[in-house]
Amino acid sequence: MKKFRDYYKFFSKEEICIRILKEIKEQQGIICKKCKNKTHYWKNDKKKFECKECNYRTSLKKGTIMENSNLPLQYWLSVIAYLSATGENVSALKLQKELGHKRYEPILRMVKKIRGMPETDIMKQKIVEYLKGMQLQELKNN
Repeated sequence: MKKFRDYYKFFSKEEICIRILKEIKEQQGIICKKCKNKTHYWKNDKKKFECKECNYRTSLKKGTIMENSNLPLQYWLSVIAYLSATGENVSALKLQKELGHKRYEPILRMVKKIRGMPETDIMKQKIVEYLKGMQLQELKNN
């Protein structure tokens, strides 16, 4: 994959984005904000983790660079994957146009946050790892 639209298309299904983020959160471990319990279960209907002790719900974006963002998961994952895999220094304006998003500012904030992620960030590594696995699967199927 070389072009941004390939990455965007790859993450086009929300289920894929949710599955990746869910795996990342489970791997990192979820701690309840309310009671500090570490045992949670997944509420598929709410797309959130729920604490087994106090029933407090934690979203997939909580504790990530995506927290407090209204941008879709597809935007975040496709831009993280694209910037990580290609190393291209693409402008936020170009990404805004590629995404078809009306406003520039949210895209600029997203790009700044992503560029500020360390290479050792588990989310960045997991997204790139998942992408490589899917590319290998595509090659086997062709």
